[in-house]
Amino acid sequence: MKRTSFIAIVGRPNVGKSTLLNAILGEKVAIVSKKPQTTRNRITGIHTVGEDQYVFLDTPGMHKPRTKLGDFMVKTANETLGGVDAAILVVEAREEVGDIEAALISRIKADKLPAVLVINKTDTVRPVNIAKTIAAYAEAYDFDAVIPISAKTGDGVEQLLKICEKYAVEGPFLFD
Repeated sequence: MKRTSFIAIVGRPNVGKSTLLNAILGEKVAIVSKKPQTTRNRITGIHTVGEDQYVFLDTPGMHKPRTKLGDFMVKTANETLGGVDAAILVVEAREEVGDIEAALISRIKADKLPAVLVINKTDTVRPVNIAKTIAAYAEAYDFDAVIPISAKTGDGVEQLLKICEKYAVEGPFLFD
């Protein structure tokens, strides 16, 4: 029985959304740069494993737009959340939920989307900072899972893919 799932990867600029997509797919399909807002359009990555097909949608980083391009990028990210089966909120280890993350969580709640919190760049922070981040986000939303990862090294990516299995629903593959 074939199953498919659409999953949006969202977060602020430079948290590693594109790096995560590349790690999931095992190849570079999204540009990765230290420059914020490199991803300007939604990037689709298809990951097929056995009878399951996951369509991951890498979105532009959510931010407070100051230009028409910024408005377009935020609109693209918001529209992507409207048509998916689940969301992956990618954050860095911080002691509190930022305004941008709070807005994304509000959107996820409004759409009644199942969501996974991914704390990225764990290879660059102390475990105590990860624990504080988990505590802060636990108060903000009841995520299906909280997964500390390093998209750069691949640590935790397989665990994330295991969690994504529960979002796949019976249906034909949408891509060869």
